[in-house]
Amino acid sequence: MRVTDLRHFLGLPDEVPGPARRLAEQLYDLVRAATAGDTGVAWVSALPCRRRPGNRRCTGRMLVLRADTEEPITWECGTCGDAGHISDWADSPFDLRRRPPTENNPVHHLRIPDEVATTLRGITVLDTDCERVVFRAYLDGDDIILRVGDDDLEELIGYVAADANHEPNRRRRQRLDAAFTVLTEAVENPPTSPSPVPVLSGERTGGIPPRPKSAATGLPELDIARVRRWCAARVPEHARHEVHVECEVAARHLTIVERRAPWCEDVGPEWTSLPIARLHYTKATKTWSLYWRDRNLRFHAYEPLAASPHLDTLLSELERDPTCTFWG
Repeated sequence: MRVTDLRHFLGLPDEVPGPARRLAEQLYDLVRAATAGDTGVAWVSALPCRRRPGNRRCTGRMLVLRADTEEPITWECGTCGDAGHISDWADSPFDLRRRPPTENNPVHHLRIPDEVATTLRGITVLDTDCERVVFRAYLDGDDIILRVGDDDLEELIGYVAADANHEPNRRRRQRLDAAFTVLTEAVENPPTSPSPVPVLSGERTGGIPPRPKSAATGLPELDIARVRRWCAARVPEHARHEVHVECEVAARHLTIVERRAPWCEDVGPEWTSLPIARLHYTKATKTWSLYWRDRNLRFHAYEPLAASPHLDTLLSELERDPTCTFWG
């Protein structure tokens, strides 16, 4: 049984040895998970065990319990039995005690792969609400269930898109793209099953949505994710209640659409949509071509830019719009 005081692990200097720093990071994550969940409920979080008994990585997940505000957090690995208590965690930078959901922001239970949950935990720019969503994810079979409201899900997608846009490492950017795809598909196909209740290890929850299936298109999945995160990052957060830039997926092309909120009551409650550009994929040559829209909503090849296997080239041209063809 490992008994720790979280205050001893706050503000560690840079020269702290690797094992001590990894232990501190584990304690931080355990406090995040326990405070993101409900009081008095022991549940199996998405956090993996960090022990390596016999030089083999333990495959267990961490069960966490926060009995009361004044009580230590209890944690235990469901496989190897590693366990401990964490005291003096309240009001620390890792205290994520949450506000209850409201009727205007219902909570969905989204099934995501373990690698996506790991990627989300690695994003360091999340606000408190999104961080709470990420660390209260729990285990169900081989997958992770993310409990998230509509507003927080939209915010989380924005953070993933922003992080991917500024990530220089190709492999991590691909993982962020994959996470973005999973979350945006959840927005487009929200689960309709009732919300499950997290339970102890060994029990399965009822009402869990089935594993999502990828859209049946001939387009590269990573490129679809890249365009979607580009669209999400196009509009600043303070303007998202008025305008969205979205990506519509078809069998052989992607259409960039600008959607605007109704500007007066006379036009009704529906948002208006206007196509901005189209990205056409040629499977034989594995290249993308950029198309512009005329006033009759017909698309034409954008001649200043040749077809390219690099989608970022087209997105950069669309972003700059040197001829004022797309954004006016």
